[in-house]
Amino acid sequence: MRAALLVLLCVPALASALEPLPDSALAKVAGRDGMSFNLSNFAMSGNAELRYYTPGGDSIGIGNLAASRSDNTDAPFADPYRLDVVPGGTGRADMINIAFPQNAAGREVWRIAYDFGVRAGGFDVKNGSVILKDLVYYGGGLQWSTPVAGDGLAFGFATRIELGSLTLAPNGRDATNEAMVLSNVKIGAATSDGSAPTAPWQIADVTSQAGIFNARTDAAGNSSLHIGVGWPDAGKAAPSGTLQIGNISFRSDAGANMDLGSSRIGSIQLQYLDIKFRQ
Repeated sequence: MRAALLVLLCVPALASALEPLPDSALAKVAGRDGMSFNLSNFAMSGNAELRYYTPGGDSIGIGNLAASRSDNTDAPFADPYRLDVVPGGTGRADMINIAFPQNAAGREVWRIAYDFGVRAGGFDVKNGSVILKDLVYYGGGLQWSTPVAGDGLAFGFATRIELGSLTLAPNGRDATNEAMVLSNVKIGAATSDGSAPTAPWQIADVTSQAGIFNARTDAAGNSSLHIGVGWPDAGKAAPSGTLQIGNISFRSDAGANMDLGSSRIGSIQLQYLDIKFRQ
């Protein structure tokens, strides 16, 4: 499709409406194969729950999701999301590629909150809430394809983010006096001088170091949900990333608040990852 397709979504509290786009907005997007789209005044909330069950009936779930995003009002359609289907290379299936906006001005800012809990061994434990404030993505994106071998979903992921704060509140999002808070978090590709990242970190790549999401059954008949990242191709090194946290703090109703200060990992290489969720 040579002309980019722009979709304006206005979703206040799960309600949506389509609005006409002026020619000036359409003219700012260069034509190319695939589809371009953006979000405007995006907001959603609800009490739906996503829950994963083990064969034995234990489960982990997240719910009560609320998310909203502020917009770049100066150029709302000049920096869209891009959805393309691209060749996967010799012997590989095609890939679905979603490229995030570059967001150079940092004006597209997300706020997200959700609850999570575990049911196991006869107990239903509410583990509290996760609250993300001032979450800014700068480029990066997602890839999906079929694995070279086996079943499941192969994926790639690159990201550069800045996060105002990440709060883990065991008593819920309305009771944050008891909480762990990570402030001024930055994640991206490692820089040579250890400064703040300026480019996305390629954590997984479908063509050279694919991630995998699938279900497995071992020789004993035990089933598990599997998430992992494979070894990089021979002769290639895993990309280096950096994690920088401005402050780590613990809050308490007892008044024993504690600031641990900053933390920094200058260079991280994810060579291999293998996570299994099972009963």
